[in-house]
Amino acid sequence: MNNKGQFSIIAALLVAVVLISTVIITYSTIRNSPIQDQPQILSAIDETNFAIKQILGFTVGYYGSVLKVTGNSSYARTLAINYLHSGLVNIANMHPEWGASFNVSKTELYTYWFTNASYSMGNLAIIYNLTGLGIYGITYETSCRLMMQIENNASVNQTQVVITKDEGEPLINLGKQNFNFYRYIYTNSTWELIAPSNEPVAFANGTYIIDIPFGIDPDSFLIQVEDPRGLIVVASSFSRYTCTLTWNSTFYSTLQDATIVVELLQNGTMRWLGQNLQLTTQSKPIPPIPVKAIHANQTINGVDREVPFQIEDWASNYRIPLGLTNNASVFNSRTMLVFLVTPNVSKVTIWWDGSDIANQTSYAWKNRYFNDDPDASSSYGVLNNGILRLRVYNFRIESNVVGGSATSTAEFMRINGKEPTYGAKPAYVIYNGIVRDIIQQEAEWSDGVTSCPNVYSQIVLTLPANATYYTYALRLIFVNSSQSRTIIDLSAIQLSSERISELQSFTQNGTSGGFPIVAETYGDESNLFYNFSDLQTGWAHHWSEYVKESKGAGIMFTDNSNMKLYTFDGIPPSQKRGALDVTNDENWRGRRVTIEFNPVAQFQALFTYPLDVTWHGAVVTFDGTTPIYKNDNKTGLWIIVEYPPTITVTTES
Repeated sequence: MNNKGQFSIIAALLVAVVLISTVIITYSTIRNSPIQDQPQILSAIDETNFAIKQILGFTVGYYGSVLKVTGNSSYARTLAINYLHSGLVNIANMHPEWGASFNVSKTELYTYWFTNASYSMGNLAIIYNLTGLGIYGITYETSCRLMMQIENNASVNQTQVVITKDEGEPLINLGKQNFNFYRYIYTNSTWELIAPSNEPVAFANGTYIIDIPFGIDPDSFLIQVEDPRGLIVVASSFSRYTCTLTWNSTFYSTLQDATIVVELLQNGTMRWLGQNLQLTTQSKPIPPIPVKAIHANQTINGVDREVPFQIEDWASNYRIPLGLTNNASVFNSRTMLVFLVTPNVSKVTIWWDGSDIANQTSYAWKNRYFNDDPDASSSYGVLNNGILRLRVYNFRIESNVVGGSATSTAEFMRINGKEPTYGAKPAYVIYNGIVRDIIQQEAEWSDGVTSCPNVYSQIVLTLPANATYYTYALRLIFVNSSQSRTIIDLSAIQLSSERISELQSFTQNGTSGGFPIVAETYGDESNLFYNFSDLQTGWAHHWSEYVKESKGAGIMFTDNSNMKLYTFDGIPPSQKRGALDVTNDENWRGRRVTIEFNPVAQFQALFTYPLDVTWHGAVVTFDGTTPIYKNDNKTGLWIIVEYPPTITVTTES
């Protein structure tokens, strides 16, 4: 069972026990303190009405407590209504001699949270009898409400809020124990509640001036209020994140097919191909809002519109994909929001609908791009985004542009000359997705790898929409070994062409003036591109491709993975082990080019300690589409790994 689900249910049940106990105590007090100065019938009706109104307040509070933990309004409403009926039973048991019976004709529970003006409310209509007193058909309607309005900050470290209850009446008897701010803990990716250090200053109109605790951003904060009835409201000084993208106009002015996949994590980090995008501002964590409330807009060529995105669940620090997130859940530390951007996008806005009854936008669940068939036969599956088609056969990936003829073939995880085997079919974690598909597989080596014990693998591939590439995350996990471990060959990915005459291969071999220095591999030979110098003089190798006319394929990766290519270089004795290996194999049928990403390409690596490393990149296939590098004008998709956009994040209400 999902641990999150277990926690949600247990938390909800604990809240129920506490609240029901509170109601029993409350009604016991009411029962033992009857109104003596009124006739018995009026006293009984007043006492019953008062108890019903109290139980409604506790019900709304219980509804909010469950909703805050689970994000599931249907589940929270079911528990809350059950709780309401149990409360009515308790009311009847206060005075069994009255013979009370209740018929609920209307129950409405609402919340509108995570905005400047947030509230929780409930409406109840009930018909009841007090047969022991000869009273029948009493109709009683009541409501309760708690609202918090965040005003402008009173000072740099203070905020001003207005609290009202039923019928807009100011609520003036709250202290610091009734308020809590949300503080994000980056070390363990959790939210905690923290009370103000001082008592708030209260005014007769329901205004409170509250000190903002240390560690809370005064420009973007969440605050919770809970009144004596148990009603909870979570308000926010903002209801959207605006991400302004800055593209290098020198390089992007003529670039086509430049789609970047942005992964937005709960802590506010934005990633592209395993590398954090540069933020010019402090990262902004995503509030614990219901997944179904989230929307995404983009300003594209000056026009603002809603765009597709998908929200995914991951495990193991975002390394193991689990699938699309249930929309009846809360955005958390295992959740990732994924969207696409191009150089035409100047702004991305992530916003949310605060209503508990909001419907998830179709932009988060409707397939607009993919025509996948992962179960096409017993031997292979197909992923197709309408531009690029992947044929997955025994986890050998053949890709070609739809309608084109160029085909590239990728294989993975060769160690010490031994190719992996796959004991199970690939896991199509997400297919016919919203903005990308995800496949997961584990490479195995029958009877193990000679001289390389205690090693495990994980392969995650994604096919984005509107892209001529698929991405890879290739992970090797070396556990602590009492046996010696000697790696003489480690190739994370091998990309091969068909045999074609006059095929050329180009590889980045450093930079000059911001542009790649390009090396061409000739004849029947193999060239290694390794860390021959240092960053200042240009050891960068971020891509390699093969091409004939307008057709070809290649791999590309960011600087982060370029540095990880040299993971094993520092193992004593320090040697330059990692390299891109570009091999030309030529005979009478033509030339075949193989591009390999080899963290151990030269000099063996000996170690026994544990090591967990992941290499990210993209495999591009082009046929009349944009190649990685155009030799004539130096443009191409290399730009999106060399110069990804910088992002400025601000909050707005």
